[in-house]
Amino acid sequence: MKIETTIRDDYQVRIVAEFEPEFMDKFKRQAARKISQDARIPGFRPGKAPYDVVRRMYGEEMIEKQAVELMLDEAYPLVLKEAAVEPSGMGNLEEIISYNPPTFSFIVPLVPKVELGDYKSVRKDYNPPVVDDSDIDQVIKNLRGNYSTAEVVERPIAEGDLVSLKISGHLSNPVEGEDAEVFKENTVQMIIGENDFEDDDWPYEGYTRELVGLSVNEEKTVVHTYAEDYVEENLRGKEVILPATVLTVKAFHLPEVTDEFAQTLGDFATADALRDAIRKNLEESNSREYNESYYTQIFDEVIASSKILYPPQILQDEIESVMHSLEHDLEERKMDMPTYIKTLGKEKETFIEEDIKPVAKRRLERALVINEMARVEEIQLDNMELQKEVSRILQSFQSDPEFSKLRGERAQSFMQNLMMQTANQMLNRAVISRFKSIATGQPETVTELIDETTSVVEEPVAETTPVEAAVEPEAETAEGAAPTEEKPAEA
Repeated sequence: MKIETTIRDDYQVRIVAEFEPEFMDKFKRQAARKISQDARIPGFRPGKAPYDVVRRMYGEEMIEKQAVELMLDEAYPLVLKEAAVEPSGMGNLEEIISYNPPTFSFIVPLVPKVELGDYKSVRKDYNPPVVDDSDIDQVIKNLRGNYSTAEVVERPIAEGDLVSLKISGHLSNPVEGEDAEVFKENTVQMIIGENDFEDDDWPYEGYTRELVGLSVNEEKTVVHTYAEDYVEENLRGKEVILPATVLTVKAFHLPEVTDEFAQTLGDFATADALRDAIRKNLEESNSREYNESYYTQIFDEVIASSKILYPPQILQDEIESVMHSLEHDLEERKMDMPTYIKTLGKEKETFIEEDIKPVAKRRLERALVINEMARVEEIQLDNMELQKEVSRILQSFQSDPEFSKLRGERAQSFMQNLMMQTANQMLNRAVISRFKSIATGQPETVTELIDETTSVVEEPVAETTPVEAAVEPEAETAEGAAPTEEKPAEA
């Protein structure tokens, strides 16, 4: 066998293999027997027609095509061995160059290769944010606002009131051909002045303060000239007349922070217990956010200085994995993939290219760096610790009725997958901890395991508890706490 290899730019190897004619001959004989087995040749039992008879009836070309199909299963492993190539996945027959002598070209994906940059020179201080009493006070303030009530009052508008009014807007001096109407007459609700529920920026910043002192059914017309750099291009530099009529005035009543109020929010016996829970939620939330940012910056720096090679098939597999994870998450939220993509205003191909592929690429490259880091740093798992972690996870499944039904091969497959996933997670944590030790200049030992917190892709709205919602600084509205939304990132 003659072998010629060429490494392609996409980290696949093209192997041209030329076999001795005798190697092809035995498969041509097998092909002829298969043809005579599948076809009816007069005078011969199935599979018993002589080679020359089959060739005369069906032609040499058909026999050769059948022979190639038969020989590939045996020839391909021989080609890989002769070329000393370790594939990362299934290769494919690119071309039949010649039947005589039998010459074929194969495209084979190579095993990913990582050459780490100078990761030991990476330095980044680890300073997670500290939760203080003012942070807890702000969450309490958010909670009070979320559970506030609005009561109609018969008095002029004051700061902090919820006001319903009818408002419209038109240009004071429209040019010829220009539509004078800027805002169609509409009924809107506004909270007067600076507040924690909504921005005081419509129809322009500070407008609601113009309404202070007005009573129900009173009208007021405000003339406002928009700045030359205003966000809406059609209003830049324009003078707009804004007539408004007050329809209702409501005052907010905030609940007092008592033990009874705390009990309405969850399993909190006292207001102090509520504050303790808020502190814990804030610490966990801040830690997740900080760790994600911290380790992302470290990995980005290491990846940027490293040489990472992999074939396109591996990236495609990761893209499909990310898509599968997203589909699963969407199913739990009673949404399907086409609907979700439609809400983003994109076609599926564009969504995959712009949203999914970058996430998959970061995930893949991070995983490859972690694996190489574990190899270079000789990081190994303690089997006893692995068994303990698996046992702990199994305990959490005991109450699941589906888990108790697992038997035979399904149970064995479940255990194998659980063991593999747990080992990968523990190894990842150990490597991440090692990166932190290096970045902070600590001794070269893995002293702690850090949970890496990342998201996969942009996800639909997630449900939150009242306290969790209040922790999010931008999650509140005048009507109540809005759920949070995660942005695309790597997992």
